[in-house]
Amino acid sequence: MVVMKNESISKIGEFGLISIIKNKFINVNNDKYITANIGDDSFCFKSGKDNICITKDMLVEEVHFKKEWIKPHELGQKSIEVNVCDIAAMGNVIPKYVFIGLGLSPKTSEVFVNNLYKGFRNACDEYGITIAGGDIVKSDKIVISITLVGIGRQKIIKRSDANEGDLIGVTNTFGDAGAGIDLLYKHGIKYKYNKAEHYLISKQNNPKARLKEAWKISKYSTSLTDASDGLYVSVNLLAKHFKKGAEINMNKIPISSNLKKVFKKDKEQLNFALFGAEDYELVFTVSNLKAKLLKKMISEISYIGIINSSNEVRYFYNGKEQKIKYSGYRHF
Repeated sequence: MVVMKNESISKIGEFGLISIIKNKFINVNNDKYITANIGDDSFCFKSGKDNICITKDMLVEEVHFKKEWIKPHELGQKSIEVNVCDIAAMGNVIPKYVFIGLGLSPKTSEVFVNNLYKGFRNACDEYGITIAGGDIVKSDKIVISITLVGIGRQKIIKRSDANEGDLIGVTNTFGDAGAGIDLLYKHGIKYKYNKAEHYLISKQNNPKARLKEAWKISKYSTSLTDASDGLYVSVNLLAKHFKKGAEINMNKIPISSNLKKVFKKDKEQLNFALFGAEDYELVFTVSNLKAKLLKKMISEISYIGIINSSNEVRYFYNGKEQKIKYSGYRHF
């Protein structure tokens, strides 16, 4: 008889909870049509020549946002963008249909809802996404639950397929969104922010999915994920979660000039980059032979490390190994 531990989810954490669910339900029927299963950025399956990819993400008031810190149309746009980011993380996949679930207080104004849907529509129009349906329920807090369906004909790029010796690449810069929310918690919305600070807050409230970059990256990459939970988590998802290891050169992690202007210390900048989350950039692996080709295609790529077989992720700064412990947001 197997005795189950009755641990609270605060002890096992978000990824521990996902692991339990994954182990119970992952492809229990050995379905040959599944091309990416539970535990990746999207669930994908074959339908004829197409890969159908489906993802779901939620934004909850007082957990992911404060109503006074973000405009309704920004909130609508962000809700779509974060899901497009999950679709992008599967490679050459086109987002097509979205279902929008809403939990709203009866006191929510009609103007708020109109502007929220304006944001949904603006983002959907940009990507050619059709709003296909959804559901609305009464809720004490605003809850936005998005289900996005994408279609692709190329090979799906999963988190699990990095090879020893592959370089670890990232798009653009890291830490801006985390720094932006930090500023809002420190000063609120009425504070007179300077230009650099406004930029950081904008990166928090107005993220952009790297869809076109993902299409290019998918031509050469061996594994791929997004950085919604921070760079530290993303590297683990490509390496440690699949019994591989990595070495990360922290000096090569790309930091924006605006982040450097607002937060002067290297330690602060790197802390935001590793643990700040919500940058929605891409983290991927590519063979050394293909890395230069990819860099020519996308100039805003940085190579920050290498995959190995150590089953641990080691961080180096100025050539010296650093003791890095997770200090990011925890849901539980």
